[in-house]
Amino acid sequence: MNKELPLNKTDIKGMISSALLAEMDYGKKLAHTCRGELSQTFIPCGSKLPDTDGILERIALQFGFKAVDELKGLTTAEMASRILSVCAGRPDKFTFFTSGSTGTPVPNASDYELLEQEALALAKLFPKCKRIVSLVPRHHIYGFLFSILLPKVLDIPANHVPPMPTVDMLNSLRAGDLVIAFPLLWTRLEQLRHPFSQNIRGVTSTGPCPADIIKRLCSLGLESMTEVYGSSETGGVGYRLNPDNYYTLLPHWRKKEAHELERLKNNHSGYITYSLQDSLEWQDDKHFKPLRRKDNAVQVAGVNVYPSRIESFFSGLKQVSQCSIRLMTPDEGDRLKIFIVPSAEAKETSSAELEKILREAAGAYLTPPERPGSYTFGDILPRTVMGKLTNW
Repeated sequence: MNKELPLNKTDIKGMISSALLAEMDYGKKLAHTCRGELSQTFIPCGSKLPDTDGILERIALQFGFKAVDELKGLTTAEMASRILSVCAGRPDKFTFFTSGSTGTPVPNASDYELLEQEALALAKLFPKCKRIVSLVPRHHIYGFLFSILLPKVLDIPANHVPPMPTVDMLNSLRAGDLVIAFPLLWTRLEQLRHPFSQNIRGVTSTGPCPADIIKRLCSLGLESMTEVYGSSETGGVGYRLNPDNYYTLLPHWRKKEAHELERLKNNHSGYITYSLQDSLEWQDDKHFKPLRRKDNAVQVAGVNVYPSRIESFFSGLKQVSQCSIRLMTPDEGDRLKIFIVPSAEAKETSSAELEKILREAAGAYLTPPERPGSYTFGDILPRTVMGKLTNW
């Protein structure tokens, strides 16, 4: 480790704005996004922001700022100044949030120096990059690493733009740009069928990006697409430039077991062990492919059940195009719930009739704890702004 990457007031203000925007309804979010940032005093507004204190608590926890009450009623700039005065740009621990099985934000703390370690490693993949164009939230680990820390290492500007896949956005790109986005957004950009300018590179993470989407983007002129595999718990683990290839471990990682990795500590005093959430196929000790999410059991009525197995059952029914299984939240009940995107042939069937058909099928093949207690239907599965499946 030979370079520190402290945050400044602009970085912190941008992350706060990103966190607040994520909590707003679409209309208000659009209004603020078009102005580029949140400049007004952050004031609770009833149903628009129902859990304001919770939002401020997460912002404070992210930066290791304990005096949450001191952030109430402040502008984003004032919040940033107050936080910066305490953490001095490099808090010992930095916290990011991911969603658990209920969609409730789950904190994951990282040593700040490990985030710097990763940014320094990533910078070696993009030596000719002249500008970062980021379409991802800055308060998430992906956006933080690529649009806040990476520009510091490369000493280049970062342009944060709304995640709106438009021709105007593509036309605003220039030679040397590195575009940071996620699979759902890359899919929307590919659907525009608009050519890229020369010497534009892309990065995708947060989930699998279909190989055919990447190949069609490159046929439209995208010079390369770097896929980054990782999680909120680990940060980036590996990368690849071709969707047909194996991922290469970043240099501070090494294989320990089939589904366990070790990360080198910055002072080279040893390694930290991490257990991955995916099953991996290894080509050798430095190259791997994620195969599938490990079956994580959840308890229903005291019995272990496997959501992935239940999803596989429903996905095999002719009436179902896609589905997602989750535990009910405590106020909903103590069973499983399912969100279903009906298949084309089931589109004309009423929701009530379709639910009856699916309940009968589940009753015939699934055990009582495996059978969903609640059915929801829609045209697309619910996802976060980052394109990840989320609660409903």
